[in-house]
Amino acid sequence: MPDTDPAPPDGAAGPAARPYPVPDYVPMEAVALTDAERWPLLTEAGAANLARLRTHPHAPPFNHACGDRLTAPALARLRAHPPGHHGWNPDTEPPWLMDLVDRVYATVPAYRRRPRPTRLTDVPPLTRHDLLTAAELHVPDDADLSEMIVYRTSGSRGPAATVPMTPEFCALDLPMIEHVLATAGITVAGGPDRVSLVNVYHQPVAYQFASVSSYWNGAGVVKVNTHPTAWRTPADRRAFLDDLAPELYTGNPVSLAALAEIGLTTRPRAVLSGAMALDRSAATTLAHRLGAPVFDLYGITEAGLIAHRTGAVHTVLPRQMYIEILDPTGAPCPPGTTGEIAVTCGENALLPLLRYRTGDHATLTWHDGHPALTALHGRDPVMFRSATGAVINSIELTHVLSPLAILAYHLHQHTDSAVEIAVHAPGPPTTAVADAVRSLLGDVPITVTESDLSGESKPQRYTADAPTP
Repeated sequence: MPDTDPAPPDGAAGPAARPYPVPDYVPMEAVALTDAERWPLLTEAGAANLARLRTHPHAPPFNHACGDRLTAPALARLRAHPPGHHGWNPDTEPPWLMDLVDRVYATVPAYRRRPRPTRLTDVPPLTRHDLLTAAELHVPDDADLSEMIVYRTSGSRGPAATVPMTPEFCALDLPMIEHVLATAGITVAGGPDRVSLVNVYHQPVAYQFASVSSYWNGAGVVKVNTHPTAWRTPADRRAFLDDLAPELYTGNPVSLAALAEIGLTTRPRAVLSGAMALDRSAATTLAHRLGAPVFDLYGITEAGLIAHRTGAVHTVLPRQMYIEILDPTGAPCPPGTTGEIAVTCGENALLPLLRYRTGDHATLTWHDGHPALTALHGRDPVMFRSATGAVINSIELTHVLSPLAILAYHLHQHTDSAVEIAVHAPGPPTTAVADAVRSLLGDVPITVTESDLSGESKPQRYTADAPTP
């Protein structure tokens, strides 16, 4: 059961009668944790900031509660997190790698009865199906379960998986965000007199809550749904967010585009986009509309933030994380070859990952002395048939569609070669979209429609009925 506050009094405004993402979850019905348990390091000033957010006259009807649960030792480790090198290069594995393998094989039930490998490549890759069917077998025997947070993934890369994690691992995104912003000379001030981050969603149903961050010295962290039905009045959206004037906004490209429609008069220091692919042309458009630089982040729930866009590549973040590119059999791809991204990481004490297959694909390269991902895209490439019968890779379609600054789209080819494209509205002229696709597929029937792709799941860009050659 999610951590919640008491139910609002009878007659309280808000979407209490609507369905919610978690079955049988009645928003704000029961207390799971007290504020002291949610924020062990909460100061008087931080508590005052939290109270201000919770009681703001223009706040949405909050339907959830969430604290950082950070202890002093965890906070000290986060603040000492080194933004240095990963400890590996094209010819050398990081020194911590086999220590992690040894620890996992000694303490994790799923590995304990297997022969201990002498090389990482002898470890069988881990898949989302493994977490879906037996997540408990991947929690170390010596893990401290008192801090466990259980997260359910969205299932956008396959079946939804259960991910146990610690509060410290959850908060690791914050120093990583600071590292990304520092590459552009941007800092996060924090402090109990401000809001540092607002996470925006735009969908019919979403959790909304007010919180504060111990890492940022009591600064506010708020999650809101910009969908008009999630507020007492639509005008409250602008009044609330303008009054908060957060340092950062985060969200996916669709929700950030909806944020830009609200007509805010305040401007953040930066905008962080994640969860969905963001073409560079679309990032430029968002930056202009939101009045702040937009940073494109790549990560997954199971491993946290992995990389950020730097020019034409996604530079891997400076974490205790090792990246491999695997072929369908689980073997490492030759250098310069595109394959599935696999992550080895021990920073989540409740779920150490050995060669975890992310479901995303890229090529591993080196950029300014750091590992980087090129041609990053989700899932396996989808193959399409042109009018002449030629096989066209979905990566090629991305290349011709990227300049159109489409925030989100879904392209599907039927068995008769006809193509349907749903483009998130507002988008570029439908004729421009059709012409771009036709430049590769030729004279196949193409239908382009503007749609609202802001539903509860992340839109998959490419699908096809025809079997992959």
